[in-house]
Amino acid sequence: MDSKNRPSGRRIGRRDFLKMGAATALAMPMVLRSGAAGAAGEFAGKTLRVLTWTDESGQAAVNNIMKPFEAQTGAKIIADLTGATSEMVAKVKASASNPQYDLVILSGVGAIELSKQGLLEKPDADKIPNLQKVAPDLRFGGDGYAVGYLLSTQGLMYSTARVDPAPTSWKALWDDRYAKKLFLPPPQWVEAMELTLVAIHLSGATVEKPDAGFEMLKQLQDRVVTLGENPPQVAELFRAGTLDVGGPTSPLYYPGTLGNPDYALNITHDLAEGFYFDPQFMIMPKGHPGSSDAVHALMNYALDAKVQAKMVGSVAYGTLNQEVVLPPDVLKRPGIVSPELIKAKGISINQPYLAQVRAEWIQRYTEIFGM
Repeated sequence: MDSKNRPSGRRIGRRDFLKMGAATALAMPMVLRSGAAGAAGEFAGKTLRVLTWTDESGQAAVNNIMKPFEAQTGAKIIADLTGATSEMVAKVKASASNPQYDLVILSGVGAIELSKQGLLEKPDADKIPNLQKVAPDLRFGGDGYAVGYLLSTQGLMYSTARVDPAPTSWKALWDDRYAKKLFLPPPQWVEAMELTLVAIHLSGATVEKPDAGFEMLKQLQDRVVTLGENPPQVAELFRAGTLDVGGPTSPLYYPGTLGNPDYALNITHDLAEGFYFDPQFMIMPKGHPGSSDAVHALMNYALDAKVQAKMVGSVAYGTLNQEVVLPPDVLKRPGIVSPELIKAKGISINQPYLAQVRAEWIQRYTEIFGM
């Protein structure tokens, strides 16, 4: 996006991803160092409790990060899987006087809330060398108390059976061909804020003076079939031919249907205006009971290039480590975003700025699409 919309987010350019000194290149020559888990058996007898989602992304973290880390280091990891970031925040708050968790993997809004309340321990970047292979703007969140993990990417969903070729611009949401065949995100979701930013950009407005963007959203008022807060239902509407396009939305919401030929769904991120992503984070609750060195080693392991590639192979995340190489079969899957496309067209959300306008924008969005 152009400079006048820059407060809404920042394009992550190739230079950011390629800033890596010689010291970093020399720091990862050995298998154990590149795996970032520490020496074999180094944490034998140590126990870590990890809190994250119960869905496919949480299961992937258990299988691709926690279990291999256990096998390599001798540490024991107890995984507590729960439904939503809000539940994780509640658990960390409830156990603040007697911390139960060593590492929590959650979305950015949860990391910001917990850091503001002084419930987190600041990580030591020197103990997470794989951070040097992450773009500087994506290494930390939550005022430096959260470490980048992976990216939830939001693209434009379309029916491969009825939309050909794939859309190349967010303008497809305003295309008369898809009137009454459209879904949009519900007002409380971050995707609704992203759609608002798209409309602001396309209208030529700015985030400081967004009125023209909201007027542009009003053009979709009579075209939308549903606000897609139930992804399985959205997928069924696509299969039935009721929907043709919609979004922004994340491939993470459609693990059983995206790629299933019965649904003929895809999500494209290769859009002229770019696409937004929402970083996910790793945090350490203050006073956590387990070994700090082991927690740092686990975070470092999660950022290893091969580990991140495995996570993308299991769940349609976007990667942070700039050295990730995705296998051709993974790149062909619907909704998968290549590291190169993230570099070229990914836009990070300015969470602190949007926090200032979120309540007002939600109200205005709800007034337009109240359904």
